[in-house]
Amino acid sequence: MNPKISVIFPVGDREAFLAEALESVLAQTFADFELLAVLDGVSEPVQSVVDRYRDARIRVIRLPMNLGVSNARNAAMQLARAPYLALMDSDDSAMPQRFARQYAWLQAHPQVTVCGSNFVKQLDDGRRVAARYPETDGVIKARLLLVDSAILNPTAMFRHDFVRVHALRYDANFRRDQDHRFFVEMVRRGASFYGLQEELLLYRRHPGNSTKDLTGLDAEKTGVRELLLPLYFPQLTGEDHQVLLKGLCQQVKFTLDDACHFLVVVNRAMRETRSFMGEDRNELNRLLAGYRQRVAQSLAHLQ
Repeated sequence: MNPKISVIFPVGDREAFLAEALESVLAQTFADFELLAVLDGVSEPVQSVVDRYRDARIRVIRLPMNLGVSNARNAAMQLARAPYLALMDSDDSAMPQRFARQYAWLQAHPQVTVCGSNFVKQLDDGRRVAARYPETDGVIKARLLLVDSAILNPTAMFRHDFVRVHALRYDANFRRDQDHRFFVEMVRRGASFYGLQEELLLYRRHPGNSTKDLTGLDAEKTGVRELLLPLYFPQLTGEDHQVLLKGLCQQVKFTLDDACHFLVVVNRAMRETRSFMGEDRNELNRLLAGYRQRVAQSLAHLQ
């Protein structure tokens, strides 16, 4: 019998929190799953943590060298047998009811492709903060423009058939934002999203998080956004898109002409009322208004 959920579980060469992450999956109240643990060129101590679990639901995939998290996820997806794929990271912990709640929601809502959830963020100092992410498809799609704050990757469960039919894969060229790149590709293919408004994951923030390294952050976010802008703003020209992309960067230095050009383009974008991919235009305009205000303030200093 094939399982109902395949858990995509890449394991990098980091032992901290790995046992807790594994045990949080094995302790799920929904037990009909397979756990695809992809050992991504790990050292012996990390491998031994995984090997000591004798649960028949664990399938270990050993990569001969470190190929990165995108390739590890792709390897697991290719071998997955279940109709639903659940993402997990090896330093987070799933709440006991996570799989049960997401499986029930997707079963009851066949029009939804991806189901995420809220989560609890554990900070470096041990404090825990409840994080609220958007609920509806339109707002989630609009917030992909931020390349965060839309859907947290290790809370996602989605339909395997959708991934298979569209031959979707994680892009290894994105070191940090490969998950958002993947979700944007799902948007392009017509996916719909939903965020359960309950905390189903403990998301740890610690010095080893790859997202803590901000090197090249703007370039990587631009690589995601340049795929998204033509979907949401097809009325704009390629040159307009490039102006918008520059204005959405955090580390941006505008000339007077650049700032004026950005304000013209963003105002044109905000006049669009049609939704092309199901994105919420009000939420999209709210986000654009924030970028417009920032550039307008910089323009005041340039004059």
